[in-house]
Amino acid sequence: MFFVSLGACSLLIAKSANTTQYISTIVYSIGLLMMLGVSAFYHRIHWEPRKRDLLGRLDHSAIYVMIAGTCTPITLLVLNGESGSTLLISIWTVAAIGILKSIFFPNLPEKVSALIYLIPGYMVLPYVSELMPKLGVSNIVLLITGGVLYTIGALFYGLKMPGRNAKWFGYHEIFHLFVCVAAVLHFIIIYSIVG
Repeated sequence: MFFVSLGACSLLIAKSANTTQYISTIVYSIGLLMMLGVSAFYHRIHWEPRKRDLLGRLDHSAIYVMIAGTCTPITLLVLNGESGSTLLISIWTVAAIGILKSIFFPNLPEKVSALIYLIPGYMVLPYVSELMPKLGVSNIVLLITGGVLYTIGALFYGLKMPGRNAKWFGYHEIFHLFVCVAAVLHFIIIYSIVG
């Protein structure tokens, strides 16, 4: 998924027509590629405990960068003005708290992480009526569907259901599946608002 996203993000950045679009698509692309890249690196190799711990902290931190990065083009390109700036600062503040939690308190229960993952995305909800005329119904549906998929994935992750040792897919794999599908839906929205 990382290499497909690398190509897709390159196309997205190339589609940018002005400075604000370039900045927002670069921030978004860094977040998405960081999440996918660190996750792949972390999960593909059997690391010795110290390196595994460090990469686990980076993996969870990258999720917050991706969440805030995904909201960046929406707040800068669609909301504009004061409401966009306020929402953007609020989302990045929560993401920063999540990153600090991941780095300094990595052993808090996964339910806490799952909750903090959801907060920045749900901060967009009060702005849906403002987003609707600018994004259109189909993009709002994609936005909400992506959010619901992230939520379902976070619930599997937070509740640890099914167990991690399930025969085929445990809660961790289900979480990753939902995250990947939701990320694709949100990429479609961002691609449609750029250019």
